Amino acid sequence: MIRKLLMSVGLLTASTMALAQGFGPAAMVNGVEISRMKVEAQVNHQVNSRGKGSGGITQPGTYKKIQQEVMDQLIVQELLWQEAQRRDFVVSDADVDAQLDKMKSGFDSEMAFSFKIKEGGFTEETYREDIRQQRSAQRMVSEGILPTIEISDAEIQEFYDANIDKMSVPEQVRARHILIALKSEDDDARKAAQEKIAAVQAEIKTGANFAVLAVERSEGPSSANGGDLGFFGRGQMVPPFEEAVFSLQPGEISDVVETQFGFHIIKLEERREGRTVPVEEAAERIRPHLTQQQLQASVETLIDELRAGAEIENAFAL
Repeated sequence: MIRKLLMSVGLLTASTMALAQGFGPAAMVNGVEISRMKVEAQVNHQVNSRGKGSGGITQPGTYKKIQQEVMDQLIVQELLWQEAQRRDFVVSDADVDAQLDKMKSGFDSEMAFSFKIKEGGFTEETYREDIRQQRSAQRMVSEGILPTIEISDAEIQEFYDANIDKMSVPEQVRARHILIALKSEDDDARKAAQEKIAAVQAEIKTGANFAVLAVERSEGPSSANGGDLGFFGRGQMVPPFEEAVFSLQPGEISDVVETQFGFHIIKLEERREGRTVPVEEAAERIRPHLTQQQLQASVETLIDELRAGAEIENAFAL
């Protein structure tokens, strides 16, 4: 076992050394170099991020696969960056600064940020350049490709018809409740909770305002909203509560209902029957979905075209 592990680590070390010390760049994309050092750092970062379970540490074949994934990502990034420059979609320094500041804000200190980007093989200067490249590609997509995508009514109708089973809205109700929490299973705690809920029930029967009582007496998180739970469907509440609330008609108030949370009194405010959403309404969700699908396809087509028209030399091609 130890011998096998040493052999695997040896192969990994040899692979890393070959990557770091090999002659020439890791790749050339239309005459632009992707350095071996950059690839090595990002491959090792990927291996460390994926952990021992990825097999990258002990399986040279897996390491080679990760290496090729990194190479492919870097080649695509370079192709899109070159195209963004050609189409004049390069972002400003202010944009880069704003994105860099946003990323730094997610760290406890400058040192923590610097350590993190160093793991990926970056200095702050090269990281800024990486941000510029990626943001420029994003700008090209959002300003240069997205506006060209148009989803027709016929396409929406076709998607709607093909997914009609997903266009239904189940029955929903809107209810308020007053909860007296059962904080312990001992007899005294149960008796005290029952006395409290009985007192609330008596006030409701004399005509007290349910929402006001919920603010004053309910021990649940919805008390601040007068006990209002908003709209919900079946399967979202515990069974005793669900059974009680769906048996009510709007305006009706339940008897005391016990759940694992305590004792409830429920008032049904409104009921929405289940229905099939008409295509005109569903279009508000279908159109963005189809737009995103077509955008992704357009970007993939662009990448294929850029690859086909580029001079690419990949030292680690399988």
